[in-house]
Amino acid sequence: MKKLISVAVLLMLTVAPMRIAGESYAGHAGAFLYVPIGARPAAMGGAYLAVSDDGAGAMYNPAGLSNIKRTLFGTSYRVMTLDRVLGYATVIVPTKGESALGVHWLYAGDKGLKARDDRGVIIPGFDISKNDHDISIVFAKRFEKFFGAGLKMNYLQSSFVDMSAFGVGFDLGAMFYLSELFDRNTRDLMAIQDIRAGVTVKYLGAEYRWNNENYVGPRVVNQIGGTVQKDKVPVEFGLGGSARFFDRKLLLATDILKNTKQSPFFHAGAEYTLHPKLALRGGFSAGRLTAGTGFIFEVGGRTIAVDYAFSTDKVDEGSEHIFSFDFLF
Repeated sequence: MKKLISVAVLLMLTVAPMRIAGESYAGHAGAFLYVPIGARPAAMGGAYLAVSDDGAGAMYNPAGLSNIKRTLFGTSYRVMTLDRVLGYATVIVPTKGESALGVHWLYAGDKGLKARDDRGVIIPGFDISKNDHDISIVFAKRFEKFFGAGLKMNYLQSSFVDMSAFGVGFDLGAMFYLSELFDRNTRDLMAIQDIRAGVTVKYLGAEYRWNNENYVGPRVVNQIGGTVQKDKVPVEFGLGGSARFFDRKLLLATDILKNTKQSPFFHAGAEYTLHPKLALRGGFSAGRLTAGTGFIFEVGGRTIAVDYAFSTDKVDEGSEHIFSFDFLF
């Protein structure tokens, strides 16, 4: 059984990077929730379900946060084209019994467009913009040496012109530390170290309820009331694996994601530690190559991790740059 686990992990992590399906997440409710964010996971092609041990972990697999042993503040910003913005801020606090509790905020939107009438003339004081927020509470706990679980409770808010919608959803995650199934002496002799598998089910029950009454009321003659529209966020299922090679210098990770609206997606990534404080990363995600680097330094007894990622152009919308900062106290 143990030999089969090792072989299965090796095959999963060394398979040639390729996307299973060519679809994007656009067009569905909560599309901003699916965009890889956080420079480290983004540089690794979004393959992070079996890693998730930093400030970005709450968005991938909450179970991984139980590995955080010091209070962490993390933030990230993704520089995007077309006046779009995407970023997050998170605080994770270790608690007793190999557990952690945190608060997370993910935001996305644009800088707005000037509204025009049917003659193309700008309408003063009327801008068109779309903004989304996911404010969540996260809890993770390591129940056994080989198993941990996590829960993320999401409050979703979206606004468009004079309309707004709200929703509540849940993310569930599990992390299996497969190397712990071997005794210490066997682990030390293995070529593959720190074998993990991550499983997630995300956006359970998440649904936006829109009502356009505030928008059509002042603008449509003889309009009474508004129209109610419910937009359900697709539930996403994820399975990931990760392992370290070459005395833990090389981290390989793969994820397979499937939501209720689309075909599966495949993500793959790697991280190579050149120096205990410097790492290089690369990956493949949704038809795009990704790359990045990370540097760790100490200031006054505090650890600061600075990460950068680059994502290549997709459908002529421009390449993107992601910056992240994790502060450990």
